Amino acid sequence: MEGVTVEKISPVHIDERGTITDILNKEVSHVGFIVTKKGVVRAKHYHKQSIQYSYILKGKFEVTVANPDNLEERETFILNAGEMITINSNIVHVFKALEDSDMIDMISLSRAGTGYEDDVVRVNI
Repeated sequence: MEGVTVEKISPVHIDERGTITDILNKEVSHVGFIVTKKGVVRAKHYHKQSIQYSYILKGKFEVTVANPDNLEERETFILNAGEMITINSNIVHVFKALEDSDMIDMISLSRAGTGYEDDVVRVNI
């Protein structure tokens, strides 16, 4: 779907001490750590303005994205640890944990105050 990318994030440096991985080189105003138990569904919304970057630290998610004007126009991805999905504004997204999973969620706009609720439109999908 246009406006959604999935990528494997590889280390930029490896030596005897370990690795360094650059997850994101974009401006964000919110970074969250989300722990999700197997079978739980999260999101079921879209953002009016924000771009969302979700990096999977552990586990596996099934992510469905859809056109908010036509929910039948959708695509599903399986995200594993070390992968990141970028979701532009005005794209419905639903995350279902296929295993106990952890992710870092980065949003281009702040969630402080009413920022999150002002930007989110919940969808019954």
